[in-house]
Amino acid sequence: MFPIFVFSQSDTTFNTKGEIISINQKGVDKLVSKYKQILKKTGGVEGWRIQLIFKDQKEEILPYQIKFTNLYPEIPVQIAFDSPNYKLTVGNFRTRNEALKIKHQISKNFPGAYPVPIIIDPDLLED
Repeated sequence: MFPIFVFSQSDTTFNTKGEIISINQKGVDKLVSKYKQILKKTGGVEGWRIQLIFKDQKEEILPYQIKFTNLYPEIPVQIAFDSPNYKLTVGNFRTRNEALKIKHQISKNFPGAYPVPIIIDPDLLED
């Protein structure tokens, strides 16, 4: 019996120390791009955000948005209108566990926060 070897073309990137930074097999980037286009056509990917508060008036939410942004500038903040309320949500998470991790981090300043499922634009998710 002869062993069968399968060779694939890959693009390997090294840093100045000779350590591998990334390995991309030919065609993988094209598939990822195609997948993102499909997700955009369907409205996005299922994900999670943390809802901090909801109010009838947008003006009532703005102080909470400012407070959150000052405390956690690295976490994105969104205000969405879902009739009849405005909702303040934060983060863009793929899984509920990722959202819960941040919820525990912010719970001291925002004790009523809770994770909510939502459709998220794939460009907003970190790779």
